[in-house]
Amino acid sequence: MQKMSLIAGASVLIIAAMTGPALADHGKVGLWQVTTTVKTAGTAQRSFSSEHCMTAQEVKSQEIPQNSENKMCKLTGQQAVGKTLSAQMVCTGQAKGTGKLTVTYDSDTHYTGSLAMTTEAGGQTMNMTNTFEGKWVSADCGKVTH
Repeated sequence: MQKMSLIAGASVLIIAAMTGPALADHGKVGLWQVTTTVKTAGTAQRSFSSEHCMTAQEVKSQEIPQNSENKMCKLTGQQAVGKTLSAQMVCTGQAKGTGKLTVTYDSDTHYTGSLAMTTEAGGQTMNMTNTFEGKWVSADCGKVTH
């Protein structure tokens, strides 16, 4: 059980370290509130919120921005089809894993997404599914820098 908690904890850190998604001209520049729900077998479901200041460059991009502070995970094989972005995620470090990340904008002020991932730590393997929702809050990011 302790190993499962380690994997679940590391998985939350992986998700928290991701930069907010952007799809070319489908999001608005400014402050976004992102709510993430983490579901892993054998552990309680966890939800948390974060803020992200989406830049004009991210809005124009055809890729999901990669957080430069997150050295554990890299996105590869990014594709943009319609209002949906997808990528493969590969993580190294305390919790190793692979998964598929998908983000869909239903408007320029709202998106939903998911990350289905298999992680391994301490010889224990765990599957997890994370869902997230982003809502545009304001053109002014206030004190949020990224």
